Amino acid sequence: MSSLAGLDEAPELQRTERTLDESPHPVVYRERAWREPVPWPRCDDRVVASRWTSPPSSDLSAVTPVDSHIVAVFLRATRGVIHIDGRPVSSGVLPAGSVLVTSPRQEIHATFCEPIDTLHLRMAHDFVGEHGPIAATPLTGIYRDDAIDKLARALLAAHDAGCRALCAESLGRPIVARLFHLRMSGMGHATASTRVTIQGWRLARVTDYVGANLDKPITLADIARAAGLSPMHFAAQFRAATGHKPHEYLQLCRIERAKQLLDDGDLSLIEVALETGFRTQAHFTTVFKRFAGSTPHSWRERKRCRIVR
Repeated sequence: MSSLAGLDEAPELQRTERTLDESPHPVVYRERAWREPVPWPRCDDRVVASRWTSPPSSDLSAVTPVDSHIVAVFLRATRGVIHIDGRPVSSGVLPAGSVLVTSPRQEIHATFCEPIDTLHLRMAHDFVGEHGPIAATPLTGIYRDDAIDKLARALLAAHDAGCRALCAESLGRPIVARLFHLRMSGMGHATASTRVTIQGWRLARVTDYVGANLDKPITLADIARAAGLSPMHFAAQFRAATGHKPHEYLQLCRIERAKQLLDDGDLSLIEVALETGFRTQAHFTTVFKRFAGSTPHSWRERKRCRIVR
């Protein structure tokens, strides 16, 4: 897999870093360590936003504060392994817009094989409890939700614009409400402890089949046939084992292949789209931005800038 663009080369991140350093009480704080904002926020802040950017990192660990939940929104796609209280919750690619929630006292450990850019929202336990029954509907888990992603980016935009009218708490409310809706709807998965595992040889056949046919239309029935399962059983077991729906996994594979082709630089954008199974350049651009956090054109330009330097 090709690596994501280096974070130290993204001008928007450099601007954010400078702004964070200049404001004693910014909308979004810097982090002195993973999930630890600096300077330390005021004690009356019920929602504190902070941003962590880093190259590939291993053995990251933290404990969620006893009085808080932490909502992490991944602003760029990354790849790695995450454990909560010793149980795996994610292994592989996390698309841009993925949301990870931990509850009070939970221990989190992570290794990221790609650069990471994450917005952390530390929310007071009583603030979260105002929006739903925490005991009956624990929010711990991983979600993928465009609405939360847009709210997080709106907060960053307010920070970059120096707007103090829009604070972390004002956007924290709809984010928590959305998380409760997703949990009640069964649209988040908590841990791998209850997952039904799919045999390794079936997963290997799926990987081989998808890799060999990315330039062609691929249906759920096609992938299930490669695994030797019915579409219904395959979809359920695959998502339980990997945390991804088959269609999402297929898109991830297409985008990873597209990154490689874009880095090679020989094909036009429409040619890359067709080579990775997209019928139009517009659809390719939409999916690429959702998973990679930038447009294909921006991805290629960053690569060229690195070469020039």
